Amino acid sequence: MNRRQRDKLRHKEEILKAALKLFSEKGFHHVSMQEIAEASEFGVGSLYNFFKSKEALFEELIDGNADYIITEYNKTLEGPGDEKARLSAFIKKQPDIQEKFGKLIRLYISEFEVRGLKLFKLQEKSQVYQIINSKLVKLIESGIIKGVFRPVDPEIAARSLSAAIESIILETTGRIPKDAVTDMFNKVEELFIDGLIKPE
Repeated sequence: MNRRQRDKLRHKEEILKAALKLFSEKGFHHVSMQEIAEASEFGVGSLYNFFKSKEALFEELIDGNADYIITEYNKTLEGPGDEKARLSAFIKKQPDIQEKFGKLIRLYISEFEVRGLKLFKLQEKSQVYQIINSKLVKLIESGIIKGVFRPVDPEIAARSLSAAIESIILETTGRIPKDAVTDMFNKVEELFIDGLIKPE
């Protein structure tokens, strides 16, 4: 990228950062584009040069963190160890992911009742959902081929695990302490790993 492109990207990130802070504190519907402009130190016209609406800005926040989240998950899904070790590490990592992206998760939760179906559709097409689900399926498939896991349906197993993780994250973020969340995910790990491991 040239200097102009780098500046444009930096300005966009500053706007998104300011918007996320305001949305997570006050709620999407209680924040105006004027407030976001003031918080990010840009004019309102500049905001509309980057985002055609507040709705478009919201969707960018949900989807725009994809690379960061995927990088975090890849550290375990593509990390050291066999399939069992990597799947265990993936589940155990959830409390750290929840803590790191807490503002984004709280924003998602706060808007869920208002736009639940739309958020599900956004998630279904999101880069994070597709990539992580695909990698989970491949990890489970590999474990089955090597005789580590039982011969289950990899797609159903991956979707079931994802659903359990999402349910806990949506119900606990900002509501209960991290150590209690960690205990929940330890139980999820035990349930899924024990269920997948092929008997001796």
